[in-house]
Amino acid sequence: MRSLRSLCLLKVHSLRLPALDPSLIPPNLAKDIKIMGLFNKSFIDRDQYYELGGSFVYQDALSIQYDGASWTVLYRSNHFDMDCCPHCDFVEPDLVQFTLEEGKLAPVPPQNNSENSHQGYKDLMMSASFTMREDGTSGEIKIIFFKDSVPFPVQFNPSIIIGMNASRRWVADCGGFRGDGLSPFFIADVVGLYIETPDPIQDVFTTPLYHSCIRKAIKKLNWDLDLTYEWFELDDVMAAIDQVFNQQEPEEFLEDFWRLVIVE
Repeated sequence: MRSLRSLCLLKVHSLRLPALDPSLIPPNLAKDIKIMGLFNKSFIDRDQYYELGGSFVYQDALSIQYDGASWTVLYRSNHFDMDCCPHCDFVEPDLVQFTLEEGKLAPVPPQNNSENSHQGYKDLMMSASFTMREDGTSGEIKIIFFKDSVPFPVQFNPSIIIGMNASRRWVADCGGFRGDGLSPFFIADVVGLYIETPDPIQDVFTTPLYHSCIRKAIKKLNWDLDLTYEWFELDDVMAAIDQVFNQQEPEEFLEDFWRLVIVE
């Protein structure tokens, strides 16, 4: 259960007030509000959605919430093989949550994992270390593993770096932080760049992108890009859906209309 202090901090952050004068706020509260302003966001991986070579669809998103005492991370992460299209083969990712306090140990998240293992190592605990630039423009959360209360070295420590890209959008640069079906953390040296999204993480990837089969849009996307792209962005797929189903050329619309008339 959150303390009254944490609840008040979260309420102040939710109001999105203009920058508060630090001289009017106790230093520890001012620092916590600055941390919340940087980290308390939701992010989605838009760049690597559909892998052409293997016809895999990847669904990765996460949110971070700092309440002045602990870090709560929610994430969805899965991939499924696409035989027809992302609608017909859709699989909703599980929503996984874990909470960390700096300097305190917590179990490794239990998704696909009953032995608190990571990268094949069992009976591990984890903690978080945190750093932030003085101006509040970037920061990093790093997850550190322990065994028998002693720091335990692993090949890749998951980390989340928050900053702003060249387009002035908030991004989360996540290394070693994707489910792989064996442990809750990806074991290869892969970095995913997640873009801020206004959607609550609870609502992301809960339903397919479109309400019916989008095989035509996928075929068009593959044809237009001449099968040369290894990855299709989520925005590419959405644009193909829009073009195929919502923005047909007049000739195409008339052709479909007369075909419908003839059938009836």
